[in-house]
Amino acid sequence: MTAPDLAYAFALAQGPNAAATVFAWCRAGIHKAAGSLLTTASVYDLANMRSRRVWTDKAAAYPTGNFKRLDRNTYFDTVIAGKRPFSSTTIEEIATVFFDWEKIRALGFESNMNLPAIANGEVIGTINLLHRKGHFTEARVATAMEWQPVATLAFLLLHRQGAETANFHADGAIPTEVAMEG
Repeated sequence: MTAPDLAYAFALAQGPNAAATVFAWCRAGIHKAAGSLLTTASVYDLANMRSRRVWTDKAAAYPTGNFKRLDRNTYFDTVIAGKRPFSSTTIEEIATVFFDWEKIRALGFESNMNLPAIANGEVIGTINLLHRKGHFTEARVATAMEWQPVATLAFLLLHRQGAETANFHADGAIPTEVAMEG
């Protein structure tokens, strides 16, 4: 499974728990195509310059529901303003854009990729991938980007549920006490 079958994605979108189901299939496809050792997904509140985590596979390190400060930097210019993926292959590159780079390094990661979901001319969410040093090469980023239409579909479905409170966990809600990171 490398390039996604969009007809299958749209069939999933018609079923129950559509946002969670489409996202799970997208995540599995990206993992197989490009790899990830820690994955999260975020939506954006640009008016308040923050993002909110709507999915995680490591809740102890990165729980859903928490907000993360969004800074105007290379990440912002590339992903939010430029609507392009952001990737790095070293912790030094990560440190230039993410305030929590020490946490990322402590978890054993030094390479990242942020895949933007784009609708109506704006970024409506990102799938955020972490891996060991050197992992997110140009070729892996290009392969992962084949899944961008499916990611966009998943985020559109999430927004239909109400992205200010919804998440991609079919059975979970965001915690009642939401923290701000950074």
